[in-house]
Amino acid sequence: MDIQLNPIPVTAAVKADPRQAAQALGRLLRQTPEYEAFLKELNVVNNHPAVQKISTQMRSHQNALRWSPKNASEHETALTRLETELETMPVIQDYRLAEEAVCRMFAEVDTIIRQAAGVPFATNAKRSGCGCGG
Repeated sequence: MDIQLNPIPVTAAVKADPRQAAQALGRLLRQTPEYEAFLKELNVVNNHPAVQKISTQMRSHQNALRWSPKNASEHETALTRLETELETMPVIQDYRLAEEAVCRMFAEVDTIIRQAAGVPFATNAKRSGCGCGG
């Protein structure tokens, strides 16, 4: 994605309501190959039986650590093993690549908006826990 600013004519409606411009940008972003690939990989991950099984096991160990700290090292070891197993699965690696690509695109869009607006734009607009570093 080219992050150079290329002035384009703005319609009167967009000038009057930046929310409409933001909605239009959102619609355009949803149509990008990066976002479409991300959604495809997310769907694959969410419906993958092995991922679901490992995720369930991880939640079980996390709950055990949260509510009953007995055998904490055993649960921590199991969690580490499961996280490693999950992250080395090809389906997860494909998802991570798609996630990185869409995050790069969003960062580039943020840079363009920040440059055009002359102020930090989405500095605090990241959801906590998202894969984009928020």
